[in-house]
Amino acid sequence: MATEGLRIGIIGAGGFARTHFILLSRMPDVHIVAACDTKENALRVAVEEFAVPGRYNDYRKLLEEADVDAVYVAVSPRAMFGITMDVIASGKHVFAEKPLGSNIEQTRALVAAAETAGIKTAVGVNRRYCAVIRKAKEVVEQRGPISGVLGEFHKNCAETLYGMSILHCDGLHALDALRYIGGDVASVHAQADRWYRSSGWEGLNNVFHAMIRFESGASGIFIANRQGGARREYFEIHGSDISAYIYTPNRAEIYRAGVSRPEIIRGEELTGSSDPLVTYGYEAESRDFIDAILNDGVSQTNFADNLKTMLLCDQINAGDHVERVEAGR
Repeated sequence: MATEGLRIGIIGAGGFARTHFILLSRMPDVHIVAACDTKENALRVAVEEFAVPGRYNDYRKLLEEADVDAVYVAVSPRAMFGITMDVIASGKHVFAEKPLGSNIEQTRALVAAAETAGIKTAVGVNRRYCAVIRKAKEVVEQRGPISGVLGEFHKNCAETLYGMSILHCDGLHALDALRYIGGDVASVHAQADRWYRSSGWEGLNNVFHAMIRFESGASGIFIANRQGGARREYFEIHGSDISAYIYTPNRAEIYRAGVSRPEIIRGEELTGSSDPLVTYGYEAESRDFIDAILNDGVSQTNFADNLKTMLLCDQINAGDHVERVEAGR
């Protein structure tokens, strides 16, 4: 493995799966040797562009026939559970795109199966690898422990995605980053509401506010509105006479008590790249998984860790609820 490189199969060839083809093809110690998609055109484009020798329309054939060390699963959330379970059963290491299952029961089952199989795992939650978040956390902690953290993730969405909680399939990005910054969660007080739209969100919430107490003693605030005016993603980290205001993935402003001007940290300068796949942490996320396999380590976003983020999603979604919908929307 060390001389030939890691052999990767990718299930899913269109949409976001393309990100994995791009990033893995840049790694000299990785070879994409097989790809699978039920959509022939998406599969053809991927295997031709990235010179993938093995092509499959049935992922089971890939698992049976392709000589791979690990598999990336980048499919619809509704198909994620069954396919990932089959990958685990084949004994291959697995990187699964978020969410890790459509509900917490599926997530728990995947965690248990992976632990029994003894394989390496990772979930696609890239924000904790975002360069400006990691650097801001490091700088604040140089002054002492973190006292508070805030995460906002807003969008305007006509309807939920895949008929499931928006926290599981989207909002968990910010929540996973808050867990990375603040640590394990001790308690949650939340409000989860449904505003404005009478269709597209039947039985589901689209506005969230939560207060989080971390086991470290630090406090956290999470705000997510899917009926807002625009997409906005923003974080704050506060410590001893220091605060970081983070506009992912581009920059962080570091304010120190007694200093009038902030220190500006830029994602491009930290990573040496203007590519969002690099500055946003997608490359580092995948590299962490690959290194865990090659060096017998543990990915930061392993299945067991991601279960904690999914549980936090459920805690917030179960918060106090109001519903204020408008007729005709």
